[in-house]
Amino acid sequence: MHDELLDIVNEQDQVIATIARSQAYSEKRLHQLRAVWLVIKNQEGKFWIPQRSADKESNPNMLDGSTVGHVSSGETYEQAMVREVAEELNFDISGMQYCSIGKLTPQTGSVSFIEIFELQVPNDFVIDYNKNDFSGFYWLTSQEILQKFDEGYQMRKTLAAIMKKFY
Repeated sequence: MHDELLDIVNEQDQVIATIARSQAYSEKRLHQLRAVWLVIKNQEGKFWIPQRSADKESNPNMLDGSTVGHVSSGETYEQAMVREVAEELNFDISGMQYCSIGKLTPQTGSVSFIEIFELQVPNDFVIDYNKNDFSGFYWLTSQEILQKFDEGYQMRKTLAAIMKKFY
């Protein structure tokens, strides 16, 4: 498998170096990396929340953001989000109306520097997700997501943090 090159950033989110993904993980340098999260929200205010496949190396079987991924070296947050949507959800978001809703940083309690994007879709929007990445999905309100988190349901902590801070 290709070892993706990622940018290392300082506390001001400025690029200071480049590192292989495997090295960043082995050296536990996630706090110096950039990532993107996309949340897809329908007209009823429910979020498309996938469940990661059991064979994923990190966070298997956990509930996840609609699309989550690292920002590759030289990419902007937005470019990474568009790429990740194409890879994980099999559609081109570039012609759709989405927006950035904010950022989380290691200084504010997140694992990495994360920019969060939101895409609003009609209730009948169908997502032909990559079956290698996800085993299924749910449409959940922010309250339902936080209730599952409080009950100990397996999910990425960042998902709960995004729901608490932005919704």
